Formats: sequence, structure tokens, C-alpha cells
Amino acid sequence: MPVLKVSKAASAVALVMALTPAGAWSQPAAPAAAIPSFPPGPDYAGVAGSAAENARIAALCGANRNAKDGYAPTPLLPDQTKAPKPSKTQAFRIETVAKLDRSVGLAFLPDGKLLVSQRAGGLRTVDAKGQVSEPLKGTPEIAGVMGTSNTGPVLDRDFAKTRTVYYGYTAAPPAKGEPFTGRIMKARLSADDMSLEDAKTIYEDKYLSPRRIVQARDGTLLIASAEVADRGPNPQSMTDPRGKILRIATDGSIPKDNPYLKTAGANPALYAVGFRDIQAAALDPATGQLWVGENEPMGGDELNRIKGGANYGFPIISYGRQNNGGMINGGKTVQQGLEQPVYYWTPSIAPSGMAFYTGKALPAWTGSVFVGAMSGQQLVRLQMKNGRVVAEEKLLLDQCKRMKDVSQGPDGLIYLITDMSPSEILRIAPAGK
Repeated sequence: MPVLKVSKAASAVALVMALTPAGAWSQPAAPAAAIPSFPPGPDYAGVAGSAAENARIAALCGANRNAKDGYAPTPLLPDQTKAPKPSKTQAFRIETVAKLDRSVGLAFLPDGKLLVSQRAGGLRTVDAKGQVSEPLKGTPEIAGVMGTSNTGPVLDRDFAKTRTVYYGYTAAPPAKGEPFTGRIMKARLSADDMSLEDAKTIYEDKYLSPRRIVQARDGTLLIASAEVADRGPNPQSMTDPRGKILRIATDGSIPKDNPYLKTAGANPALYAVGFRDIQAAALDPATGQLWVGENEPMGGDELNRIKGGANYGFPIISYGRQNNGGMINGGKTVQQGLEQPVYYWTPSIAPSGMAFYTGKALPAWTGSVFVGAMSGQQLVRLQMKNGRVVAEEKLLLDQCKRMKDVSQGPDGLIYLITDMSPSEILRIAPAGK
């Protein structure tokens, strides 16, 4: 097992990990009899979106529930957080807005169109009639292989004046055998919505794997970068961008109040550390604080409230297991100086996409947090009180669709992207209207 040395630098805690003599972080596998049965993880059980994978998901739909209605009567693990089903809900209907190639995320343009990013690269618009445009010109080429990523489009808060769009992606390596480079692009959407103009890379880093970008209240960009391995030291490295949240200004410069600027040798863009794979992120509209949903390897997916300079523990602590069922760091779940999740899920739901619902069109849900679920094939509604989850509702279980992104539209309705082939853009509206 690694030896963990904790040293304080400025106000941040820097965790330095001493590896085994062989240079690898080795962990003993748990006995087979001690391994609970978990459903598959998010993107790692097959090529999601393929016909074979869609068939596999359909076959599994319902099999990964703890009860017929999807609610577990007792936690699967002793320390698991488990909120009750809400006493009231909202009657609704599902509408299909459009179908298009496998997609990642969406943003709402002022004229009502959707701007959608696609897994293979490229951006398209979708109008109110569901018409899908040709790919926008000027979109960068992405690597497009397992382990790489791209984000949904993010409109600058002053988009109405500047038409500025941000987009994160993994670029192909310059030569065979060299690492991938993650990039954050800034561009201007043309007046006809058909091209990206004046595109430039404002930030890049080797091994950066951007999953989500959120613009904070102060205008800075918060970037979730993934580490898809079961274990290993990258999320605790103060130089490696994997398993981190980074914070940059809109011109790519480093904010002067970033928490690790005075930590010797640290990447100055680091904002929070110790994650595996964040695929859900949103600002709390009441506080401006960032919340994220994190995919653990197998079970233990987390909901976290983010504090600058904090360490969220992976892989030192985790409520999940390796994909082969082995323990992560001996099954340790608590350590001083490491943050605990606000909530977590076992079996895995693979959280992807998050929205704080402030609309009035679905009044029984106002104030809820919605989280898409890929391996869970559902939309999760979390009822919150004083920053805690007090009830959890599992929606769309009958759809058997991986939910990739969730967003509140300007019409107060909820929009979803499915991670299928093809992807669907779905809209949740009140029943009977």
C-alpha cells in the first residue's frame, strides 16, 4: 500500500503519494465472496451507442434495480446514504424534439434554438421544429477514441452581446506514442448560427480530459477533467490535470486567487483535486457554488459540493470498487482532510448532466436538482433542504435510455440528451398540455 504524507502549503493541503518500489500503486483484490453484484459502469462495459450496446442496455433495463419500483428498501452498503422517495411528484409527459448522431451536451441560444455538441466532434443547431442543421464550420477535430472526451457548448454570460462560445475537447496527439492534449476553445458564433469564427485555444494541457465546463458567477471557467482509471495516483498529483477541477479566466490566464498558486510545483490552474470522472456539473443559482456528479469505477458515484482548495479523496477514499470488484485502497472511505460526498449511489448510476430547476412550468419540482444517469438509465430528481438531499425520485425508468445531459430551457421545461445511437433530445412538459 502507498504511504501518504500530508503537508500544508498556504491554505491548501498537498497530498504527496509515495509509490511502491516498482513504481505502481498495487492493491490486493478482495475475495470473490465479499464482492457485491454491481451493474456495469458508464462507458467502459462496451462501446456505448452501438447497436450491440443499445441491446445490452435494453436487456439490463430493470435488472439493476434493487426493487421493482427502482427504490432500495435498505442501503446496499453499510454506510450508504439513501434518501426516501418524495411524498409528492409532478405529472408530466415526454416529447421527442429531435434525433441526431450521438451527442454530449446542449445550450440554449437567445432565439430559442439549441446548440448541441456531438461525441464524434462537431456542433449543430436544432430549431423549434426539430430541424437539425449541418455541422457548424470551424469546429475543431477531436481525437474520438476511448479515453478522450469533449464537452457541451458553453455560452458566455454576455453571449447576447459577444456571441462567445467555449468548448472543450481532446485533440489527437501530434505523433504516435505521444499523449493526448486537452484544449479549451473560445470562438464567436456567426450571425447565421452556421460557423465558429475567430476560434482560438485559450488553454491546453497534456492529459487534460475535459468533461464539463461551467462559467462561475465571477466569469471564470471551471473545467472538470477526468481520470478514467480504477485507481492510481493521478487525481492526487499536483501537476497532472486528470481527476481535477481547473479554473481559468476567459482569456486562458490563471486567476490570481486560485487556491494552489502558492503550493510549490503545483499546476496553477488547479481549483479542486481528488476526483475520478466528473460528468455532471452545475451552479447552485441561490449560492453560485459549483456542484458535481462523479462517476466512480463501480458503485459509490458521488454528489459533491465544490470548495476551492479542497481534496475529494479519490483514490485514497471511495465508496466504490474497482471494475474487477477489488477494493480501492483497502475499502477506505474516510480520512482526515479529505471531503465526504453530500450523497452517493450504489449501485452506480453514472451521473451525467445536472440542472438546478428554478422553473414554474413543473411547479412540484421547483427547487429540485436533476441528474442524468447513464448506467442507471433514468433521470434522478433530488429534493434538497439546507444543502442536503432529503428525498430522491427516479424518473423515466420505463424509457431504458442512458441520460447524457439535462438542462432547464428558457420555457421552464426540462431538456435531456440520451446517450444512444441515435441520440434523442427529449423534453419534459406538464401532463395534459
